[in-house]
Amino acid sequence: MAYPNSSTDRESAGIDLRDNAIGILFLLLTVAVCLLRLFVPSNLMNLVMFYTEEGGPFYQKLHVGTYALVALTFVVLSTRRLALSDKDALLLRSVLRYGAVISTFVLYFAITGRLSAIGFIVETYLSAVLVAVLLLALNEQSRRMVATTVLFVLVVSAVIGLGEVILRHRLLPFDKDILVQRATGLTDHPLSLGAQCVVAISFVPLVRWPLWIKIASILILLLGCVSANARSALAASCLEILLLILIMPWPNLTPGRAWRAKAITLFATLLLGVLFITALLSLGFLSRFDSVVDSSSLARVQIYEIFHYVSWKDILLGMDGAELARIVKEKVGLDYIESAPVFFIMLMGLPMAIAFTVIVIGFIQRLLRGAPIPAKIGATVFLIVDLTNNALATKTADMMLLAILVIGMRNSLRTAPASRTMQPAREVTHAYR
Repeated sequence: MAYPNSSTDRESAGIDLRDNAIGILFLLLTVAVCLLRLFVPSNLMNLVMFYTEEGGPFYQKLHVGTYALVALTFVVLSTRRLALSDKDALLLRSVLRYGAVISTFVLYFAITGRLSAIGFIVETYLSAVLVAVLLLALNEQSRRMVATTVLFVLVVSAVIGLGEVILRHRLLPFDKDILVQRATGLTDHPLSLGAQCVVAISFVPLVRWPLWIKIASILILLLGCVSANARSALAASCLEILLLILIMPWPNLTPGRAWRAKAITLFATLLLGVLFITALLSLGFLSRFDSVVDSSSLARVQIYEIFHYVSWKDILLGMDGAELARIVKEKVGLDYIESAPVFFIMLMGLPMAIAFTVIVIGFIQRLLRGAPIPAKIGATVFLIVDLTNNALATKTADMMLLAILVIGMRNSLRTAPASRTMQPAREVTHAYR
């Protein structure tokens, strides 16, 4: 065994161990902050502050996890030396540029007095930028650990949702008039649970878990969509699984054998899917599919009647959120605005809504550049599902969740590293640096 033979060697070893300990600390804090923001829903926040409810000071309109995210990002960037690859450095610069542009929107709406648009921009989009910066300040192994932990909790949330349906009792408070047969898991709404299960399904193949655990996790997430009784999410998740079977590379097989294996797997999946759907129908889990056209689906079309009751000035320049909610309730006859485009246009104004949409699309495309195919499939399906409701125009952590999974799993299809037991001790010591 070799020992330091000089004060310089001892000092270097002390610095290495200290940096390693600080790296582990920042990793744990990052995991804690991400879980706090993702899985402490608005219903819990409303118990202690006016988070999504009317009234209260402005500082109560931001999630506790958002404050923690801002503080941790500042501490990490001010105390850690960034050692980025060329790809990561380019991504970080792009993310910072998008963050600066989105901050300009916040400043503009603050100056013009349209504070209703600021809350969801900060909570949904700026938080996604911040978590991207925070993850890029960590090393690749730490990013993967954060994403894997979040993915594991998503599976746990689906299990909780299934338990809620079976036991007919919710784990978290829920103040909306929805039957308990629609589970919420660790989210604030059944639609949120369905959307989270959808995005998680595509990222499960990227995690370094045993194959049987991956298959079990996908099945659990599919059951999570069923427990939420989210029709769009369930249909999207089924399509997603089929796409993953067809598109995912099978590196250990020749192209011909890979296609034959995919054909057999696809046939078996379709056969099991028919049996699965039959069983769910007999148990009454798919009751909402009895009628695809109902009050919920019609509300997503009826909301566009709002343009009959507002002026061109409101459409072009935007309006106050409270006034918008009043018109929707009194004139349109709806309690909620289940449409992200309507939210964008009526709160921001049409020109600013178009500009903001272009920025968001550019941000998502930049995140997905170079990402594995399953990540691109999951992100696309996830966004399509979110566009069927108002998730992208209210205070949600959906964009933050997407950023965590994409950045954390960007290089997951690379060859897995050698076992730690086979690595030199010094490499293991520097694993978190």
